Amino acid sequence: MKQNVFQPEVLFEKGKTIKLSKGGVLHSPLEKCRAIGFVKSGTLRLSRILTSGKEIYINEFKEGEIFAEMLVFSSENYPGWLIASEETTVIELKLNHLLEFLKEDETLISFFKEIYSKISDLTNTIEILSQKTVKQKIAHYLLTQRNQNNQSPVSVTGISKKLGCSREALSRSISELVNRKIIKQTKNSIQIKNRVLLEDLL
Repeated sequence: MKQNVFQPEVLFEKGKTIKLSKGGVLHSPLEKCRAIGFVKSGTLRLSRILTSGKEIYINEFKEGEIFAEMLVFSSENYPGWLIASEETTVIELKLNHLLEFLKEDETLISFFKEIYSKISDLTNTIEILSQKTVKQKIAHYLLTQRNQNNQSPVSVTGISKKLGCSREALSRSISELVNRKIIKQTKNSIQIKNRVLLEDLL
């Protein structure tokens, strides 16, 4: 039986390739979304810029990820600035080409499976941000992101953005959990040592 696997490289064959240098702006919140995007290489971030000039991080799209797959159907403005965090290549596909691609049942199903996955990730992010303390956010993140070895990849900067807290507060809370032997931190990952105590934080 043929599996419905979403293949971005097939979807974006008719797309427009855009190359951005670090700090380059792809779209602003003043623009209406007219296309779905695919990060071919590099990293793209979605941020809001306050009048003070401070940048508020919202989300990040890495190589191989698609974005605006739901927004494109609304024709609403982008919710923030789409900025290249490094040299980045993006492919964008206009809505009419997307609709043409989705005429086949199998591609339609695989596309909406991809959207469902994104919604699940968004729901998880909302649940994490709803936690009151940094330790609770860490616990929720680790319990939902861990792999089969009870390990999660660690990047203080990356995780702090996902959890909506400062790097300092995150590092301090991780150290406290390590001292309580609830988790173990290595250079590249965090391992759950006592799942029961970690769950008790929630």
